[in-house]
Amino acid sequence: MLYFQHNLSSRQFQHYPLDWDDIFSRKAPVAVEIGFGNGAFLIDWSLKTPAWNFVGIELSGASIEKLQKRICHSNMNHVMPLHEDARFALREFFPANSLMHVMMNFPDPWPKDRHRKRRLLDENFVEILAMVLKKSYPYELVTDQQWYAEHAFELFNKSKYFEVLPIEKNPTRPVTTKYERKWQKMGRDSFRVIATKIKNSTVTRLLEEAQMPHAFVKKEITSENIENLVGLTHKEVDKLFVVKDSFRDADANRFLLRVVAKDSSYQQDFYLLVVRQNKNRWLIKLDPTLQPYRTPAVKMAVLQIGQRLNDS
Repeated sequence: MLYFQHNLSSRQFQHYPLDWDDIFSRKAPVAVEIGFGNGAFLIDWSLKTPAWNFVGIELSGASIEKLQKRICHSNMNHVMPLHEDARFALREFFPANSLMHVMMNFPDPWPKDRHRKRRLLDENFVEILAMVLKKSYPYELVTDQQWYAEHAFELFNKSKYFEVLPIEKNPTRPVTTKYERKWQKMGRDSFRVIATKIKNSTVTRLLEEAQMPHAFVKKEITSENIENLVGLTHKEVDKLFVVKDSFRDADANRFLLRVVAKDSSYQQDFYLLVVRQNKNRWLIKLDPTLQPYRTPAVKMAVLQIGQRLNDS
């Protein structure tokens, strides 16, 4: 069965944030579940709310495939899985004041101090939520870790963008997860935090200008010039790229550079193609093998490598 037709290839677009009415082929409110696991909750939620469109954001490829199978078997056209980092996806793909609900069910709380940076919930994420949620609409967290619920409550309680309700212990919900029902039978507690947006925030996006620059080198490039780029590291404020490796074709008219780029904590691995156009003129552009998002760090890599080759 063609499960993978029920998936969003988010790198194919030229303009961000995305037009979800166009993607779903209907105009409807949009809700998001972050970290949907096996997809059962998201499917149940969408069945109870057929007038809405639903986007599930998940990093696990196995979870993406499970949801795709459920969508296919249910013959649904108002649920879409998105294989991406949740912080990046929420900030870049959804217009301001567009979401009716953002849900997180039993996320990994990363309790150890050394893993603190892996937690999705922080001040920056709260500001992103305050940009993409509609005013008067909620973010909802359910967790089996009381300390994590308290952490979330404090974040929203001190935010000027949200009003947060007291933490609910063992809440009654119209839709529940498989493990939530199992834990209820075992007498295991769960905790819910609901924060309602009261004020808009503005967060800088990386992809609103997604057009990718090319670089030109107006001199001869040798294999040695390319090999000397390996190990090149360039950093500007919160942008960084590193040239990890190089490759060449038999006649040295085409080269590939493997590059890792980071915008703050968001990392991408891709290839730059250095190709001869004519005598003493070369073009540097993204190789289509791995298509990264056109973030500032990716653009910086193209321009800086072009400058380095021109100066070499």
